[in-house]
Amino acid sequence: MRERIQKQLQRLEGWGAFFRACKVGLLGGALVLAGCLVVFNPVPSISSLSPASLLVGSAAQTLAIHGGGFVPASTVTYNGVAHVATYISASELTIPLSASDLSAPGNYPVVVSNPPLGGGASSPVSFQVYAEAQNPTVVGSIVPNSSYQLDAFDIQGNYAYVLGDNGNHNSGSSAAQFYVVDITNPASMTVVSTTTITGSIAYGQSGIRVQGKYVYLVSSTGTPSTNLLQIYDVSNPKAPAFVGSVQIPLYGFGLWVSGNYAYVISYVGLNSLSTLDVVDISNPASPTVVGSTTTGTAGVNVADIKVVGNYAYVAGQSEGQSEILVFDISNPASPYLLSSLPVAHSPQGLDVEGSYWYQTIYDANLLNIYNISNPSSLSQAGTVSLNGTCKPQDVIVEGTTAYVACYENSSVAVVDVSNPASPTVNGYISLPGTSYPIFLEAEGRYVYSISNTTGGMLSVIDTGAE
Repeated sequence: MRERIQKQLQRLEGWGAFFRACKVGLLGGALVLAGCLVVFNPVPSISSLSPASLLVGSAAQTLAIHGGGFVPASTVTYNGVAHVATYISASELTIPLSASDLSAPGNYPVVVSNPPLGGGASSPVSFQVYAEAQNPTVVGSIVPNSSYQLDAFDIQGNYAYVLGDNGNHNSGSSAAQFYVVDITNPASMTVVSTTTITGSIAYGQSGIRVQGKYVYLVSSTGTPSTNLLQIYDVSNPKAPAFVGSVQIPLYGFGLWVSGNYAYVISYVGLNSLSTLDVVDISNPASPTVVGSTTTGTAGVNVADIKVVGNYAYVAGQSEGQSEILVFDISNPASPYLLSSLPVAHSPQGLDVEGSYWYQTIYDANLLNIYNISNPSSLSQAGTVSLNGTCKPQDVIVEGTTAYVACYENSSVAVVDVSNPASPTVNGYISLPGTSYPIFLEAEGRYVYSISNTTGGMLSVIDTGAE
């Protein structure tokens, strides 16, 4: 009898998170609970994965799982194998993906489970590991507005979110819009909504990011009252709805969103210090700047940003010494410049994968690769020269291939980066017309580009990956 009661008590301790305010007693040798408040775990659901797919052979990295009904005791399986889950919030978990998880092509189910009482397993959502590219070709393009040029874009699921302006920079007639484009069929894309945003674009360079059901964008107007980080609800892509905004420094040139924070880089002026601002977006209706720091050198014109883990990687150019910069953002309220490295003039777009930073150098027609295994001490690992008429703007890396937007000759360079110390150019993919591509994104087997000319075009390249 005593042993049976002890086992029952041990089971009760294991369920302490579910039975609260209980009175415990014995009745006829049985353990009796009275006056309990019983708490049941919800059944979890998955809405999206970030990233949604990776090229086979990609470096080990973190997979973010977005959805609902997550609890601190939630568990996750990837392809049927348990992975250590980190609880971020009721709507986000993360798990580590090892190199072996990404070593073979396939569609791998991700499942979140909650323990009893209640609980249960989510429906599986597939994570795609796809094969190397073969014979990339342009399979589709669309012009969202024949009078506007395109400035920035992001992709989530079946939609591209594209920011554009009318080209009348620094004038009273400047205006900006963002477009939601259905890319389900890359050969026949359609614009499903056009939204005019508050303010305008000053220099034709800005940022837009999508996470979950929200779009985040910055407009660099030059007027403090309308220089904003703006947030829109795009749960209905055909009818985006404004949610909230917060004022940021002049000329927001780049944006990254991760978890509960948005990171905005701003160019304040030729003789001023550019800034990195951290914005708390946990309440989208009331975003708040919680931390800020500077580039440390006056006149550095920030060009691009990517956040990975506790670090923000930023490219900065100037008439004097251009730099690449690493900021420690582990404490959002107190970000600081951790390290920097002088580079050739005019660094533009960047990407960070694993231990390497991939950086375009516009004037010198270069793609440089830097070792960032120690973020406090950067070093160059390799470089490759691009076509003399390329003028590289942006870069996106998928596995062992880097795709580079060549602005002047309207093409995308394909670069083998399997050996970072000795990257090689495999060829160039011609884009339709005079595209002048400035930004690239990748999703599954497709690489997307936008052009910064009137009648700006969104083009899709099929990499041939399976």
